Amino acid sequence: MDNGTWVLVPRPKGRKILRSRWVFVVKYTGTGEIDRFKARLVVKGFVQEYEIFSPVIRMEVLRLLLTIAALLDLEIDQMDVKTAFLTGFLEEEIYMAQPEGFTTPGQEDLVCKLIKSLYGMKQAPRVWYQTLSDFLVKLNFSKLIKGSCVFIRTIDGVTCYIAVYVDDLLIIAPTRALVSELKSALKKRFSMTDLGEVKYLLGWSIQRDRKNRTIFVHQHKYVTKVIDRFSDYIPYPITTPAGQNVKPSLSSQPATEAEKDAMKSYPYREAVGSTSWPDMAFYMREVSPFLANPGMEHWNAVVRGLKYLAGTKYYGICLGGSQEVTPENLAGHVEAYSDSDYANSPDTRRSVGGYVTMLSNSPISCLSRKHHTVVLSTTEAEYIALCHCMQEMIFLKLLLRALGFATSQPNLINEDNQKLH
Repeated sequence: MDNGTWVLVPRPKGRKILRSRWVFVVKYTGTGEIDRFKARLVVKGFVQEYEIFSPVIRMEVLRLLLTIAALLDLEIDQMDVKTAFLTGFLEEEIYMAQPEGFTTPGQEDLVCKLIKSLYGMKQAPRVWYQTLSDFLVKLNFSKLIKGSCVFIRTIDGVTCYIAVYVDDLLIIAPTRALVSELKSALKKRFSMTDLGEVKYLLGWSIQRDRKNRTIFVHQHKYVTKVIDRFSDYIPYPITTPAGQNVKPSLSSQPATEAEKDAMKSYPYREAVGSTSWPDMAFYMREVSPFLANPGMEHWNAVVRGLKYLAGTKYYGICLGGSQEVTPENLAGHVEAYSDSDYANSPDTRRSVGGYVTMLSNSPISCLSRKHHTVVLSTTEAEYIALCHCMQEMIFLKLLLRALGFATSQPNLINEDNQKLH
């Protein structure tokens, strides 16, 4: 109400009136402690039909930016926009019933004509993104085509970046003074929470070593929560996510109703959904196809994944770590690894390929994917995996060029050449 989100008007004839509800949320800190309690009024936007697409930053792009910041010793600060979805003005004419508990006495028959977007509206994320994007353009930032949630500004040879994930902003700049300048400009336009140097972002805990130019990204808190949730099924920890020659297949699915009922006592879907992890990509691809009708063999594979989490909960990803990388040679330090098996699926005989891309030995992106076709040779399987890897490498090279790090030198892709030739 103080934000000027709506005005009370007589109920218009022939217009749909949206309803609202209150959502209560508990916010936690990076260490798992309760930070604050929030009550948010949201519109029941599921009855709307408007253009609603709003981009968010790819995790690969975020890892790339963090790696660049670590290697070049840049400042990284985080800001959160308070009630971000309430800042953008609507183009459509939308009405909402007065919220429960906030009906104006003597004006119960009036409805709210929305001036600004509100949480729960389908177009609210898009309106917010356009509002923020327009403002950053006024600050002389330009939006990257290859990463629509990354904004870059170069003035007098000094480059800074702002990465956006909905209402979380990551400011990357070479000096503390420039970071403070950008924060002041943002605070003048939006109500912001200054979180200081980045410590916790999108579920990632971030530990930085400026001396060695490294950033360690981990999810200890989340992994511990998963382990505690499924502790009854984790007798001991291990350090490998999948067993040798273990291939879950359709033949292991329950065939009778009694077998299906017996499997319902196991939290298969919950466990699979909780273990989406970079170094478990192959494991996830193996167990995910059986969510509708898992068997005991599939469940045993899931349990192994849980035991792997218990044995590696203090693992993480180390970004950066090189003192030799400069802005001039940074793009030349990109390389990749690609590989594929051959016809190993017992159900379809389709092959599985994968890759990992690196920037100065820092993992940026990874993939484990079953090929869409049945290949006729190991060479064909390797080429398909290599094609996917090449597509990602081209994307990273173009993104680095847009970020100001170009190279005319070829980048190395490590492959199984004996199978290709």
